[in-house]
Amino acid sequence: MFKSFLSIFSESTNAFEGIEKDEKVVLLVREHPLVIILKLLYLVPLAFIPILIGLFSTPFLIANQLLNLFLFLSSVYYLMLWQSLFYSLTMYTLDVWIVTDKRIIDSIQRGFFRRIVSELHLDRVQDTSVNTTGLFQTIFKFGDVEVQTAGRENWFKFEKVPHPERVKDAIMQAVEEKKQSSV
Repeated sequence: MFKSFLSIFSESTNAFEGIEKDEKVVLLVREHPLVIILKLLYLVPLAFIPILIGLFSTPFLIANQLLNLFLFLSSVYYLMLWQSLFYSLTMYTLDVWIVTDKRIIDSIQRGFFRRIVSELHLDRVQDTSVNTTGLFQTIFKFGDVEVQTAGRENWFKFEKVPHPERVKDAIMQAVEEKKQSSV
């Protein structure tokens, strides 16, 4: 069970909705796992707030008959904390960039019920660049990859992806293979 949970942090070559018959997935990229881990670690100290308040104020709560109110408010607080955890994991899982042998798909989830999907055909790619900023991104080997296009859309941006140089190389290799196959 734990192994299946951790599988959301690894790359997958599964098919996706809208894949064409003869299209092959070259690369599926999500944000670096450290990004979601830091968001989740931020929630851990927040989980102890009602416990600490309860430990230090139980005699006061009991004396003023506020224990039931405190338990209710703590339950609501934990429900909101659980929702934040679920939201973070859902956004991490559903924000994905897919590179196929024909196109690049940028699928961004903005809330539970709003998704933005953009598509770029490889023959419109002009250049790619990698942007790694700061010590943190350099140490943990993640950064941004920008794909410059020849169209109305100036660029596609893959944000906080692991090993951005490899992503850039995979995109450029797919572009070259697409050019050679169309000649």
